[in-house]
Amino acid sequence: MTTVNATKWMILILTSIWIQIEVIRIKGHWIAGGNIAFPFLMAMLLWYVPNRFKDFKGL
Repeated sequence: MTTVNATKWMILILTSIWIQIEVIRIKGHWIAGGNIAFPFLMAMLLWYVPNRFKDFKGL
């Protein structure tokens, strides 16, 4: 595992935990919508988008 990949995993895990704690703090209970959607969207942002940006940058 590369350092960049490990950093992305740490960001994904820490932000997911942080979002769940904040949702529980604000709503008083765990909700499935944001807690399931956020890690998926964050993973897309960290892994998929930079690769696509590099592909289109060369055009």
